[in-house]
Amino acid sequence: MKQSLNTGQLSVHLQAGAADAPLEVTLSERRDNEVVFIDFTITSKQSVTFPEAVLDVHFPFVNMHSCWTPCLYGNPKSIRNKGIPEWWPHYDSQISKAAPVGCFYSQDGENRLAYALSDANESVKIHAGAYEEERVGRIRMRLFSSPSIQRSEYQGTLRLDLRSVPYYEAVEDMSSWYEQLFNNHQMPVPQAALEPAYSTWYSFHQNLSQQKIEDQCRLSSEIGCKTIILDDGWQTENNNRGYKYCGDWQVAESRFPDMRGHVERVQAMGMKYILWLSVPFIGQGCRIWDEFKDNLLFYSKQNECGTLDPRYPEVRRYLIDTYRRVVTDYNLDGLKLDFIDEFNMSQAEGSALKSDPARDTESLPQAVDSLMTGIREALTHINPEIMIEFRQTYIGPMIRKYGNIFRVHDCPNDSVMNRMSIIDLRMFSGNTAVHSDMFIWSNEDSAESASLHFINTLFSVPQISPDMKELSSEHLHMSRHWLSFWRSNRDLLLKGKLKSSYPEMHYPLIESQLGNRKIVTVHARMVSEIFNSDEQEVILINGAMENSLFVKLPQAVSVGALTYDCLGNMVREEALNLDKGLNEIDMPKSGYIVLRK
Repeated sequence: MKQSLNTGQLSVHLQAGAADAPLEVTLSERRDNEVVFIDFTITSKQSVTFPEAVLDVHFPFVNMHSCWTPCLYGNPKSIRNKGIPEWWPHYDSQISKAAPVGCFYSQDGENRLAYALSDANESVKIHAGAYEEERVGRIRMRLFSSPSIQRSEYQGTLRLDLRSVPYYEAVEDMSSWYEQLFNNHQMPVPQAALEPAYSTWYSFHQNLSQQKIEDQCRLSSEIGCKTIILDDGWQTENNNRGYKYCGDWQVAESRFPDMRGHVERVQAMGMKYILWLSVPFIGQGCRIWDEFKDNLLFYSKQNECGTLDPRYPEVRRYLIDTYRRVVTDYNLDGLKLDFIDEFNMSQAEGSALKSDPARDTESLPQAVDSLMTGIREALTHINPEIMIEFRQTYIGPMIRKYGNIFRVHDCPNDSVMNRMSIIDLRMFSGNTAVHSDMFIWSNEDSAESASLHFINTLFSVPQISPDMKELSSEHLHMSRHWLSFWRSNRDLLLKGKLKSSYPEMHYPLIESQLGNRKIVTVHARMVSEIFNSDEQEVILINGAMENSLFVKLPQAVSVGALTYDCLGNMVREEALNLDKGLNEIDMPKSGYIVLRK
């Protein structure tokens, strides 16, 4: 059955099943000024597995030149593409992956049409872009394209924001809308989640040992890191970066002969301790393989491991009990829960595609929700301030209920991707702590160049991952300086009003204002506008590797100026008379200047 409605210049269509399908659909419209809400229902006279339903929106393509999405076409690397696709490619949204949202915006960064679907739980395939046949824009959302529970009714709301506001405000407001839909059940963020972290991954991968990690903790804590994230490798003596031995989650005693004492020694250094676990993987080399080998969504020959099917209650019980055990046994402060986007019916095979009375639900999103809710309840009972980290792309409004740290996806040495992903996450994650990907740099690099990793991640909680023993004295000085700078300006960076320009150009200009202080990072040869309102202090950071930056002022102003290099050394103190309009300010590469009226 199909229903349509027109609202202004928008046309909305809903088709559920074939034309003769025994389903009824309704569409209705609500408005809050220029925000349109399309409420819809799909009903059946009896409980059935709904066939695919398609929600389709056509709109005039007026002054739209880019499209922001949290993850374009399911590939995190394609986040760099903020262009206008043809409407027919799609990206997937479900409880453990991205979100059913997007924002078409103009060249000057103004929202033209932001869209969000209320269902951030079940699988939704989103097509959004230019529909050349009719010379219009088109958003198509396909529901029930993956196996779902039987039901007699489905209700949903499509939010269409037509306001002429900056695109980042439209994105932030979509996040706030989800908070209200989910009754503000987001996981609280402890202060520890807002502290710089040292991660073992890029420098050590699975080549871990107790003494080696304690040495790294001692050195990283001395420069300002307050958390250690022990990544993959603690549970296996194998170093091939595979997952054959995931599942038992017992400490490899050859690496950590005294895990409890090790954690206590690190915590005595003033650091919190977070441990990595891969949620869905169960390797063929683990002891419990035979117990769960028939409870899999699919098996990977390459990784020699299966992905557990959480629709089985015994699977959920095992995982929850395991996390409860490791947190209790080692007095951990948090867990890094990895790979939950592998809970995906598009890869399911064999018996996973058939019904099984041993399952208590046939809905994978429902099972994941039950699993993650159980994990949060079990761990917060042990420690109300437990930290739980998730990684892009398994972020979104639903995941905020179970985690309080969202980390950028892996992008080693790629400071530009780190910056882009941080801003994407910051806009759409509310007060959930956003962490950078753990970054590294070459020992042979200049301090100015290495500083860019810190500068590009300033608007997040930084995670670093160098081998601290190998850092030169200059790089150690540089790292200590930038972590100190970040800590001194943490509230301004994380709690201020965030504005980011030109997503399609990788956010080359970012600013945050809190009270009468503003901080601006410039990542290209361009002009930033300062002292536009009640600003008394502006910190201008040179992330462009240029010897000067350009600023534009609405009126002439006299300021005191302190100029620093990338090591935190003050190189100049002076009074500056800045003219109305364009001004060029000399600055060291990767340095910054503090301007005070």
